Amino acid sequence: MSELVPYAVHYLFEGVRQHFFKLAEQFSDVDAIHSASAHAYPQSGRKIAAHATLDAARLTATQLGITQIRWNEAI
Repeated sequence: MSELVPYAVHYLFEGVRQHFFKLAEQFSDVDAIHSASAHAYPQSGRKIAAHATLDAARLTATQLGITQIRWNEAI
């Protein structure tokens, strides 16, 4: 069984800094974008297609006002 690792996700939502933590077995840039979208719009769920490429996810996030997405393993 894989170990859950805490990740910190940081982003700007309409120019305001946001951050949160997420537990996952593995994480990627696309995962961070999906997670930021769900964090910014919790009432509507994902607004970015689950199968979106990295470039498509970034474009959609930008259109939703989500920019400068960064993530790292939280220690």
